[in-house]
Amino acid sequence: MAVIAADPQVPELGRALDRAGVGYGKPGTDAALTLVPVTLAKGLEYDHVIVVEPARIAGAEARGLHRLYVALTRAVSQLTVLYSEPLPAPLPSSANAQAL
Repeated sequence: MAVIAADPQVPELGRALDRAGVGYGKPGTDAALTLVPVTLAKGLEYDHVIVVEPARIAGAEARGLHRLYVALTRAVSQLTVLYSEPLPAPLPSSANAQAL
């Protein structure tokens, strides 16, 4: 399983996982949960992917929408999108998406 987020958000998510006592690893490790900065997501695949705050990924840089596409296509079996900010315009609101 992987959690993919905008690069600046990764340290904050890591601290939250640490406080919750949830073990995780970096990309390329055999950890059950991997915390992945979106800039390192290309070429990786996971059974379950959680993409956190798509708007932050899309807005982080000029290639943000491209990086968001890459993040959303890393899941082999299941994709979860967690957000509290409005979704970027290319993403429709969906009954399958879960707002925080």
